[in-house]
Amino acid sequence: MRIRVRLSTVATTAIATALLLTGCSSTPAEELEDWWSSGGESRVKGLSDTASQVNAVSMRPMDVWSTTCQELLAEVGKAKKLDTIPSENARGFWTEALTAFEHGGNECVDGAAKKDEPRASEGIREVQKGIGRLASAMSLIRSDLQAK
Repeated sequence: MRIRVRLSTVATTAIATALLLTGCSSTPAEELEDWWSSGGESRVKGLSDTASQVNAVSMRPMDVWSTTCQELLAEVGKAKKLDTIPSENARGFWTEALTAFEHGGNECVDGAAKKDEPRASEGIREVQKGIGRLASAMSLIRSDLQAK
């Protein structure tokens, strides 16, 4: 009798677990909305704002470039802590933007520290490429969120 009760309990638990797992699945748009509301929006804004600042300081003397590029690198670090972006459409552009911001930010900081203006300038150009990639990602994110 005990074996029968245990088997029945195990089977009931397995069925309930399966129903919970399949019954609670989210749509891609809902997953993207969750990502957006749980940090995605603030990370996109932070990246956009600091990348724009890097672009703006490129017209000023090189001694101010490093600080702004370091701020961008800090934003990249925060963005990398987010879960993977659930939008398959935007994921590639998002990854390219983070890569460009990180590489460009590092080149900017290192070049400015060594008074190597060509290297620092190349870093800023890489950040500018990242701005375009982030804009593309944002366009696709908005489109995916509206599809909900």
